Amino acid sequence: MTTNYIQSKGQISKLSRNLTHSNKTEHLYTNHFICSFADDITLYQYNVVIEELGSKSDDWFEVKGRLRCSLIMQLFIHDHQFNKNEFVWYDEQKCLYSTSVLSTPQTKISENGLNRLQIKPLPHPCPWSTNNIKNYKNGEINTYPYDEIRILETLLKRSIQDRVKIVSNKCYFFDEPSDKLNNGFEKRHGFIQALNLSANYLTLNIQTKLTTFYSAISLLDFVHKQIGGERIPLNNEYKNLNRVLRNCLIVTKQSNWKEVYEFERFDHRRPGEINTDSGDSLIEYYQKKGIILNQTNYPCIEVYRQKNSDKPCHLPLELCRIKEWQIYDDPMPEVRTDDKLIPTPEQRYYAIINTIDKCYYKSASNLLCRAVGFTIDRKEMLELDARILTQPQILSAHNHLARIDNGRIYLNGFLFEPKPISKLAITYFGTDYEQQKGLTDKFSNTLLNKMKSFNINVQHVEFTENSIDNDIEKIDKYFYSIKEQNYSFIVCIMNARNQDDLTQLKVKIKTSGTLTYGKLS
Repeated sequence: MTTNYIQSKGQISKLSRNLTHSNKTEHLYTNHFICSFADDITLYQYNVVIEELGSKSDDWFEVKGRLRCSLIMQLFIHDHQFNKNEFVWYDEQKCLYSTSVLSTPQTKISENGLNRLQIKPLPHPCPWSTNNIKNYKNGEINTYPYDEIRILETLLKRSIQDRVKIVSNKCYFFDEPSDKLNNGFEKRHGFIQALNLSANYLTLNIQTKLTTFYSAISLLDFVHKQIGGERIPLNNEYKNLNRVLRNCLIVTKQSNWKEVYEFERFDHRRPGEINTDSGDSLIEYYQKKGIILNQTNYPCIEVYRQKNSDKPCHLPLELCRIKEWQIYDDPMPEVRTDDKLIPTPEQRYYAIINTIDKCYYKSASNLLCRAVGFTIDRKEMLELDARILTQPQILSAHNHLARIDNGRIYLNGFLFEPKPISKLAITYFGTDYEQQKGLTDKFSNTLLNKMKSFNINVQHVEFTENSIDNDIEKIDKYFYSIKEQNYSFIVCIMNARNQDDLTQLKVKIKTSGTLTYGKLS
């Protein structure tokens, strides 16, 4: 996969500087590095089960969770449970790989006696060889060596795991600081590594990623950053706070920041207004535990224990902290992105080179890479020549060129041949129609005026007087009537009490309106 870097007199310059040149040929860098493995290395796979001793019995229980299994496996390796000439690596699931033949079945007990590792043979053992990679690259075989590539990719990831945090299959160096945002979030530079085998090359592809994380700060500080001040949130600010914190993992002071809870919502009641099963208020409950609450005017939060989602509980805001290493996936449209956080092509180039250097694949201490004879040309990326295409020109009307900026097309108030709409329906779906009627009318008028400015001929408009409930039968009945009346386009205005209900509403509208009755909406 190529990236936007070009070579010009030994320097990296932005590709966008040359877009005005017609069909210009440029010398490009890619984010691939030529690499190789030693020949005649046999790769073995074994089934494994990781267990821990029950706290209240002498029974062994299988450990669940990839992170927990990975940590226990590392203990077995670091405690020298394998012979020093046996190189093994683990895929965090059910498979253990090695360049050696391990005796099976066998059982290993950890030094503290609390964990057990069972190594079992595969039902149909099938060792693989690095020779298959060489033979495919040289055209001697046609079968792509998927298993060899998969096993060796796992080895490369495991070879650096003591220095990186792996989150959602992306690696983040522990010693690389994050870029703090002013809204309680932070950006971290991570990367994904993947082996790519073609008829000519074996390359390691490094994809750098800039990911948004929750900052591991107190929940009270996070709230203050979100609302822009050290104060109690206003009533109209809780909706956004609930959305931003939805399913966020919280740790608490009384558990020494170990017990994990999942955020559900703000409760609006204060610690003095919520009683425990014993009848004590939360203020009295924590006072008996030696914890004095100072921010009792702030509302509590409703949470669920991560391992027990049946019964909610309530926590004072000041005792909560956001668990570290949590990715925030939802967009933040209200936050203006700092241009300094958007990497330039030069910054991406050097970030990729720096990532390769920090992986220490050639280090004498990287025993796994040495075991398979892994080498990589980290001095420079793979290069190629490419032709830069001219920027397209789009007419939005006669003698009117649309402006194209960063892939976005701006019509400048024109549509070349607007399609007329014979019958248009504007319909409100969901809750709180009466409260939102004013905004709905304003939106409808703005939409029609904008369509008129684009010379879109709307021959008939129907405004639905009442809302359609979030119910599949009622939604289906509505779209059936719309089809019978030959409406060609429907504008759906949607509202719901929470994000989950809104998502379900969107699915129901698409299923009924678009898929069942074929209406554009």
